[in-house]
Amino acid sequence: MENGNSKTQIITLTTDWNQHDYYIGMLTGRLLSISPNLNIVELSHKVPPFDHMHAAFVLKHSFENFPQGTIHLCLVNTENTEGKQLLLFEYRNHYLIIPDNGILGLITKDAPKKVFSFPFEDSSSFASLDAAASAIKALIGDSELDDIAVITENYKQSIPLRAAIDDTTISGSVIFIDSYLNAITNISRDLFERVGKGRRFTIYVQSFNYKIDEIVKTYSDVEEGELLALFNSINLLEVAMNNDFIAQMHALKVGSSIMVKFHNN
Repeated sequence: MENGNSKTQIITLTTDWNQHDYYIGMLTGRLLSISPNLNIVELSHKVPPFDHMHAAFVLKHSFENFPQGTIHLCLVNTENTEGKQLLLFEYRNHYLIIPDNGILGLITKDAPKKVFSFPFEDSSSFASLDAAASAIKALIGDSELDDIAVITENYKQSIPLRAAIDDTTISGSVIFIDSYLNAITNISRDLFERVGKGRRFTIYVQSFNYKIDEIVKTYSDVEEGELLALFNSINLLEVAMNNDFIAQMHALKVGSSIMVKFHNN
């Protein structure tokens, strides 16, 4: 990056650590020891333990809202991964540092041109700390990454869960439960409109017993406690209940079925 240590650099942190643990302090202290000019921003320290799919969703839909050149450090399910390395790459004018646990394929649409490896060993319960510090130091230093880091093509990539479609049906899934227990699906507005072509529809929530037949704009467009469906700020179909918790009331979880049936008459 050739930023030098005199220029403020934003770094976001995404972890599955608890705010009361000492891990955050260790990492923050190590990073500020590299450069006191770092602006360290908490993206989320409340990712469920070991849930790299949750972390991928948070990071994927957040990182581009930061200024270009921001570094995004994700340390979720790091020590339990088979590939004992952190991956560093540039993507859409941002820099991401992530564990080698498949999260790369869940965040990126296109493969990065170069992926750099920062390996670590099981020398301690927090072995990835040194690798994270090395990656940050490499990025904010004056040297080119190619001169000080190793490019790798040996890393794991998970494939995002995609909705299945035919002429009259979209068979999707819940891919994220937010803090209000709303269920976000893998059905995008574009897919919904492309398959639906303006037809009437019924949305079935996990079974044929719970159904929705309209898309609203806000949660308050229905009576309190009623089921609703809307396209959220990231243009994904979301099912919810006004002033209630749909995931709890209807036992929804990541992977639960959401089906949209379009009617020809």
